[in-house]
Order: sequence, then C-alpha cells, then structure tokens
Amino acid sequence: MSLSNGGPRTCAGHEPGEVCHPVTLSPCHPVKYSPVLSLLPPEEKLLTTITHVARRAGVSPVTVSRVINNAPNVRVETREKVERVIRELGYVPNEVARSLRSRRTLSLALLLPDITNAFWTTVARGVEDAAQGRGYTVFLCNTDEDPAKQARYLESVTSQRADGVIIAPCDSSLANVNILRERKIPSVLIDRRVEGWEVDTVIGDSFGGARALVKHLIGLGYRRIAMISGPQTTSTAEDRVAGYCVALSEAGIALDQSLIRRGEFRVTSGEQLMAQLLDEGVAPTAVFAANNAIAMGVVEAVGQRGLRIPHDIALVCFDDFPNASHLFPFLTVAVQSAYNMGLNAAQLLLSRIDAEVPLQPRHVLLPVQLIIRHSCGSQLHGDGDLCLSLPLAGVAPAHSSLVKPLPIEQHQQLCQQVTGVSITPTRRAGRIALADQADVNRLLTVLQHQEADRAPHLEFWVTSKAIYEYVLERELKYDIVDARIGRRSIAPEDDIEFAQRLGMDAATCNFFWRPGNVFGRASDGAEHYVDGRIKSWADLDDLDPPPALTDQLSHLERYLRAAQGTGVGVVANFTSFFDSALLAIGMTDALYTFLDRRSFIERMMDILLRHQERVVRAVCDRFAEELAFILIDDDIAYRTGLMVNPDLFEEVFRPRMARLMEPAREHGKLLALHTAGKIDMALPIVHDLGFDIVHPIEPEANDIFALREQWAGKLAFVGNVPTSLLAFGTPAEIEETVRTYCERLAPGGGYVVGSSGSIVEGIPPQNFVTMVKAVHRYGRYGFLGHEQ
Repeated sequence: MSLSNGGPRTCAGHEPGEVCHPVTLSPCHPVKYSPVLSLLPPEEKLLTTITHVARRAGVSPVTVSRVINNAPNVRVETREKVERVIRELGYVPNEVARSLRSRRTLSLALLLPDITNAFWTTVARGVEDAAQGRGYTVFLCNTDEDPAKQARYLESVTSQRADGVIIAPCDSSLANVNILRERKIPSVLIDRRVEGWEVDTVIGDSFGGARALVKHLIGLGYRRIAMISGPQTTSTAEDRVAGYCVALSEAGIALDQSLIRRGEFRVTSGEQLMAQLLDEGVAPTAVFAANNAIAMGVVEAVGQRGLRIPHDIALVCFDDFPNASHLFPFLTVAVQSAYNMGLNAAQLLLSRIDAEVPLQPRHVLLPVQLIIRHSCGSQLHGDGDLCLSLPLAGVAPAHSSLVKPLPIEQHQQLCQQVTGVSITPTRRAGRIALADQADVNRLLTVLQHQEADRAPHLEFWVTSKAIYEYVLERELKYDIVDARIGRRSIAPEDDIEFAQRLGMDAATCNFFWRPGNVFGRASDGAEHYVDGRIKSWADLDDLDPPPALTDQLSHLERYLRAAQGTGVGVVANFTSFFDSALLAIGMTDALYTFLDRRSFIERMMDILLRHQERVVRAVCDRFAEELAFILIDDDIAYRTGLMVNPDLFEEVFRPRMARLMEPAREHGKLLALHTAGKIDMALPIVHDLGFDIVHPIEPEANDIFALREQWAGKLAFVGNVPTSLLAFGTPAEIEETVRTYCERLAPGGGYVVGSSGSIVEGIPPQNFVTMVKAVHRYGRYGFLGHEQ
C-alpha cells in the first residue's frame, strides 16, 4: 500500500474507502475512511495520535490524556472540545501501548467445560458483563472436560499474557492447573475446587442443594432413590453425592451403593447409567441427577422403556433449563444463580488484579433455590394421573424456596460422615467484647428486643472530615463526601477503625444509585441537592449509569475484611425507588406528576427497583451471613406526614418494596428502613411489610417515647438524638439527653442510640464524642440512666 497526494489507497482484501494497518501494511480490521482526514497533513492521515488531537483542540497532550482517562480535573468546556475533536478525527486510544505501560493486556481468559449447556453460557454472560464494565475483553475457551485440551488452552492464555484466568477445572488435580500457580497468574476457580491450591473460588451450594432435593423426595415417601452423578474426580460431583448420602442418613435410610452411579455431566452418560439401573433390576423409585444434562439422559432412558416420569419413576436434578422452563415447567430442580456465579468470579479476579497488597484467598459459597414442579410426583392426583398440556391450565404453580448454606462446622461434620470435606466460606464470628468496645452481637441482641450488656450506638452516615480526624487522631489524605448523594465517602478501612475506636457496633457500606439529581455548591463548599433533571419520557433513556456491581461488591469486601476480628458489624445500605424517583424528577414536579402523569413516575420507580433488586440479591446471596442487617434508604414522609395520600402510597409503595426486601427476607436478615418525616401513619405498613427496624425517628416530627410504647416488641428504633443539639448544645445538655434516652427507651431492648440525621461538618467533634461517651456511661443494662 502507498499514499499519494494525501489519499489512501486500498489493497487486496479491502473495500474502497478502507485502509491497511499503517505499521504492518497487512490486511486488518477495516477502518472507514473519514472525509475529515482529507483535511489533515499527509502524515496525520496515516495514523492519528494523541498529539494530533491536542493540536487540533488547542490543548496539551496531557489534557487529552486526562479526558480519555476521565480524570476529574478538566473543565467542562475543555472536555467537550477534546471529545468533539476525538470524534471528528476518529481517534482511538492505543490500548496496546496503554496496556504495555500498565503491564496489562486488559484481557481475561474463561475456561468452561461445556458451552452448549445453558448453565455455563449463563456463567459466561455474568463474567463478560462484569469484565466489559471494566474495559476487559474475555476470551472463552471450551475444554470439553478434556485435561489435554485444557492444558493447551492454559498454555495459550498464559503465553498471551492474559491478566487473569477464571476456570472450571476438569478435575481436582493440582497438576492439571499448576501452570497458573507457578506463573503467579491471578486465578479464580468457579463451580469446582482443586485439592492443595488455596485460591479464590466461587461455588454453588452443591451439598445443600443435593441434600434438599433428596429430603424432598423422602418427604414424598420415596425410599429407593438412585443417584446419577458426574466424575468422581470433580469436587462438584462429590459434594452432591455427599448431600445425597447425608439426606438418606438423616432419614434413617441405609445407603445402597448399587444405587449410586458416576459418569460424566453429559446427556449420553445419564442415558447409559439410567439404562444400567433399569436393566440390572435395581428398581429405583426416584432418581436424583447431578445436573440438567444427566437428567435429560435419564428422561431418554425411561421413555425408551415405556415408563413415565413421575408416574413410574420420580426425577429431580441440579440446574434448570431457563428457556424451556418458562414454556414447560416440569423438572423439580435445585437452581444455582449461574449469572451471579460468573459475576462474582469476575469481581474476585478484577479485585485481585487491582489490589495493591496481597489478598488472602476468598471462598464464595452461593445459595441455591429449590423449585418444586411436577417431575418429583408432588402434584400427582390421587388416582396417579397427572395431565400436562400447553398451556398448563389448572396446575399449581411451582414452589420456590431458598436453601441456605449450613454453618461451616455443621457442614463439615455431616460431610465427614460420608465422603470428603466440602470447603465453604470462612464465616466471620462476632466476639464477646467489653462494654466499651464494639460488639455487633450486642447490636443484634438489642434489635431483637432483648437486653445486652449496654445500649448500642450506631451512626449510618458521618460526613465530617473533622470528626473522623479527631477520632482517628491522624490526617486523612482525601476529602469526605456525602455517600447519600451517590459518591464514595470514607475508605472502608478508616470507617471500621473509626467505629472500633468509638465502640460503635457497626459501620455502613452504601449501595446507592440516584440518577438525575442536580447538585449545587453552598458557600461552605458542601454540595446540596437542587433539583432533578428527569422531566420527560426521553430522559428515562438518558439516566446516569449505576455504579458497576463488581466495584460495589469489592467495596463491601473491603469493609468485611477490615471488620474481621474488630467486633464491628457491617450494615449494607441500599437506596430504594420511591424518594429516588421523586428526587430524579424534582420533588415539586414529582408530586404534580403523580396527579397527571402517574405512569411516568411509576416507570422511573420500576427502573430504579429492577436495578436495586438485582444488587440486593447479589449482596444477600453472597454476603448475608457476614452482614449485621440490611438497611433500605427511602424517605417516604415530610414532617407533617406521608408525601402522598395513604391510598396512593399503598398502591405505589407496598408491592415494590416487598420485591426489594425479598432477598433479605429469604436469608432471614433483619431489615431496617431509613425515612425522614412524620412516620406514625406509615408504621403499620412498614411493620406489615416485614421491617424490623426504623431510623432515625426525627424529633422535630415524632414523639419517640409514644412510638416506643406503641410498638414495643414489634419495631426497634434507631436514632432521635437531635443533630441540632449536637451542633449547638453544651456537653452537659448532650449528656443529659442521652441519659434520659437510655433510662426511658433502652429497657427491654429495641432501642439503639444514634443521631437524628447525618453527622456533618459543623457538629463539633467534642460534642459528638460526648454523645458516644454518654452512651457508654449511662447505657449499661441494670444501671440504665445511672453512671457506671
């Protein structure tokens, strides 16, 4: 290829208007010829660089680099000008050069055993979505459960310098994946473990799901239950065999080894092994298939012999057929969240790649859902007949329930009775602490209306840098912002240390998404909400994107890591849909919108709900056992009462909030609601929905003593110490208020001392610490209101 008269020419394999790679002069991905390029000097037509962009925009190359990397210190008009020139010139940053500077290729390798199986394709989608959100490319490798093929892929991806590898290994042998460990490549094992390698893992609760499926069959009266599993060399298969054996043992059913068959996780294997069981006269009355492919093979073998499921043989299995189950919901299954498995694996890998210090291996155990349908025989009619046709008319809907993983000690004890020991996540155990120290167990005891050693103290939002520095006794090298406006606030490690020094029993990790908010800066430099910018249906398609879920999970991981061994609990706090929608539209506009465009505001609520519902599910499925409780942040009231009339509030709020709460309720977590305003009319709805805790009971709008008496034993309250008192009161006044609260509100549990709002700049640090010390002094149960 040559250039003459400033015009690009084509070469073999290129269409007119396309050019070759200017360095290799070989056919490459087509780059369309832009008329703008004809205005450039000849050398700039060959390859547009950051220097050319800077020259055209009239700025320095450093400024262009800042724009490309989304650096904050660029004026809006400069950013817009540079971005316009980038579009005009068709400039694409050289990712190869950038990755060489960072020693990264921005690529991940994903090795899966069978991409024709819907479970694995969904896992891949979870990995890809998380990786793409961080600018990474994912290379998908299908190993076919073949160690030799797996070895070739591993050699290839390591030589190509992939930044990390996610792998579902063919077996449990370290030798087959040792190349990753030897070359120190960041790695995550997914769905399976490797003996002798302590590495990040993400697995579903195979043991718990198998145990639940077999217990369900036993509950229906089946005793001769066969188990068709995968290879004995894979940990997943053996975990499911262990769950099967434990369920039989718990029911007093003797284990019959002739009913256990091992093969591959494939249709043909399931068909062959089921045929063996039938031909050998073992006569099972029910079959547990270790995955969906094996289950399809079982169906084939049973049908070939003129038998019916569930009339002659019941069938249950691990993993679902997502698309088929919507059309024909037949199989009773234990379902793993394949997408969340992939997402969590990517999050672990990306956080390890980004970590500035070595991280301990992390083991994520995700729960499964038990879905009861027809194949188990639970819906057979009394005469043994079950008629199924499409659509399914008059048939009871499937029943779904969460199978919560067992505590690690119980899990290991049960597994040791049968075969192997299944690795589960290390649980963070709360410690018994002295009364002046943080103790999440104290907090949980009191929130459940029991007395502990003293009344707990809790603040959900502290945005005062002066107070942090006063308590931590050191300077913070970064600014503190209000997390409630959707930005990261204090570093998790500093926040946990802050709570520990105060003896505060928990710290808050925020999962906020409030798109469309417009902020202004006050004379003191603080940012305040001004209005919402979502005014039309078109604006709904231009919402600010939510934070990346992988980043949010990594942020929570930092909190949990920092909290280990400190006695400080971690509360996960989520923005909701009601006030977030109103704020996005603008409070005044939103209230009028309820009257004339209700569908518009409900559409905004549903967009927010769908996203936050997914975030709550991801957090609860992975971290529920490690969290103190779940907080939902949704201001539903003014100081005079509900923002909208009660009937409208019921229609709009109740069904949506029930959806947002569901993951936490499934995991048995305490649920707290933060709402400002006068809440007496809302409390019956809040309690009926299943909330356990309400915060902050603003003193300007509520009589906490009357509400405490009315809701004793039903709702726990957090807060109510006036922030105005903390800002302008004397230490003596603050101490007396806290003493009164401890004396009148703390008896019997159900009250946690805290402020009535955020701890902001302007509250003297000494006053804040006075409140904390007063809780320790007057909050001892047995001596409430008396100094100890």
